[in-house]
Amino acid sequence: MIHDRVHAGKLLAEKLAPLIKGKDCLVLAIPRGGVIVGDEIARRLGLSLDVIISKKITPPDYPEYAVGAITYDGVMYFGHEWEKYSHDLKFEEEISRKKSEVARQIESYRGNTNYDFGSKVVVLVDDGIATGSTVCAILKWLSQKKVTEIILATPIIPFVTCEVLKRFGIHIVALEIPIDFSSVGQFYRKFDQVPDQIVTGIISKYRTT
Repeated sequence: MIHDRVHAGKLLAEKLAPLIKGKDCLVLAIPRGGVIVGDEIARRLGLSLDVIISKKITPPDYPEYAVGAITYDGVMYFGHEWEKYSHDLKFEEEISRKKSEVARQIESYRGNTNYDFGSKVVVLVDDGIATGSTVCAILKWLSQKKVTEIILATPIIPFVTCEVLKRFGIHIVALEIPIDFSSVGQFYRKFDQVPDQIVTGIISKYRTT
């Protein structure tokens, strides 16, 4: 059982240390909870931290059901039920709205949507992964950015989702890869909502250094 997100970051940093030794790495965290985990990793391993976001694309009548995801610049991941819902007349509106939301959020956190990873190894961090739709969109986006190596670091990822993400040719570092899974929160003692001001406070430390 993981105590909280800081504890998760500490444990992941220990597992990551030998993997990244001698490499030029950047921690790329997914808000909100992933930023707390990523901050702990970055601090312990002496790395910089940045953030990236994607949003789930959901059918108009099923707002919790992800059939895909999108990044701020329109990179999209299509889930296995995409075709079933994509012909709905309201679907284009959903896609446009989510794309705008992502861009707005990123700009509020980091001031712009300009990314340049150069030759860095990207350590993509979240506080837990369920279906993986949003992570898949980010991995597609990173591949278009010509990132040469990606390490996905997360405390929790279900076995089924892990197998899907392996298709992206990435290295996955996790604390728990359960076969039986109902929610990320079940593996934490403390899994509170993370206030936006906590996230912006963490990001600002790295933007000014």
